[in-house]
Amino acid sequence: MSSTHVAEVSNIVNNGTFRSEVGRKQLTLALGGLYIASTTVTAKPSLVWETETGYPRYYIPAKTLHKDIKTDSPNESVSLAPVKTVKGKDGQPHAIIESLTVGSKKTTWARFVDGPLKGYIRFDRSELDAWFENGALAKAIKNPYKRIDTHAVTHDIVIKVNGEIVAQSKVAVILNETRAKGVYYLPATSILDWGSVEKSDLKSACPYKGEAWYFSLTVKGKKYENLIWYYPYPTHESSAIEGLFSFYNKEGVDILIDGVKV
Repeated sequence: MSSTHVAEVSNIVNNGTFRSEVGRKQLTLALGGLYIASTTVTAKPSLVWETETGYPRYYIPAKTLHKDIKTDSPNESVSLAPVKTVKGKDGQPHAIIESLTVGSKKTTWARFVDGPLKGYIRFDRSELDAWFENGALAKAIKNPYKRIDTHAVTHDIVIKVNGEIVAQSKVAVILNETRAKGVYYLPATSILDWGSVEKSDLKSACPYKGEAWYFSLTVKGKKYENLIWYYPYPTHESSAIEGLFSFYNKEGVDILIDGVKV
């Protein structure tokens, strides 16, 4: 159990969350090779924004835990134990940090026993074997109020790294996300020296775009790790950027659109 986790739960208990709403999707959680929870049409998850600027996260009703997930579980491979009690401003217990072990796998979550979140469990997706939305394997949570737009554009686009032009194109796709700056995706062949790029092992997941793969770029003998990313198999809503390259707009990198740095 990390001190950060306890501090986050304590902050929620004493200061509340920004907003929440009933989740629209059915959730299933898996740990240690077992399904440990499944929400239903009568016991739906809650989609909670803990802060105004953060991403939402799921909380599940405690009653959706599978029958073996309890402190006196008949299943010898399952162990659920309280770790710490989190009290509210009234001095009373409002949440209990619990440790769940299933086989060789372990996760820690917070079960709320009082207040607006009473009866719900705040869990950490990264500690699970897998989690599912409507039966489909999921990787990240979509904000229902966020959208993606893509448009083909024609501009004189130049990418410089350490003052050297590394990519150039007259066409691109600009991807706009709610509350984010537009990102330009260029043809892979816009890179002037293909010998300067090296495939990285890094991958990341976005619920709106899919799984991103990365390339590193060497310029003037200096290697810029994971500077370029692309989506080989994007989601349907982001299909226009399939196979196109984008560059991190960071120190040492200049992205020029019609001669103007963005």
